Amino acid sequence: MITYHYPPELLELLCDVIPVLVRSKPAVVDFFVGAGVPNKLLGDWRLKVRQDRNSVNKYEIARSVLCRLNDAGEPALTMRREIVKRVSEFEDFSSCWDGDRLKAQGLVGQIQKLVNVKDSFTRINLERERERKSHQAQYEAELAAKRKRQKSGLH
Repeated sequence: MITYHYPPELLELLCDVIPVLVRSKPAVVDFFVGAGVPNKLLGDWRLKVRQDRNSVNKYEIARSVLCRLNDAGEPALTMRREIVKRVSEFEDFSSCWDGDRLKAQGLVGQIQKLVNVKDSFTRINLERERERKSHQAQYEAELAAKRKRQKSGLH
């Protein structure tokens, strides 16, 4: 079965890390824009931040957008992957608030570890599938050769 949404542990990590990677509420929205998230999923947050930035916080924005992407299913897969890619490749923590820098580094490290484990399992499963297909093809070739020998032996 293929899953088209973030697993709960990854969703929680992303909800915690994105707000500490950037300094402002508009920057959280911009982070998602950069990952290809369309305005229909961000427009209300842009408006709220513009009209009354004190009525919302960065964590609310991140959780809301990430949950909307999860709810969007397969069509949002590319955006969800881009978000994980951008977070897991984050290297320069100088843009973080001083008090958030270590937290951001720790959360990015956890996400990198989680992604690496998932990628390892994916690679192992792909290799198993290739091996199974190879054995299946070999078996079918041997079976076809056996049938050919039997057929030619009858005539």
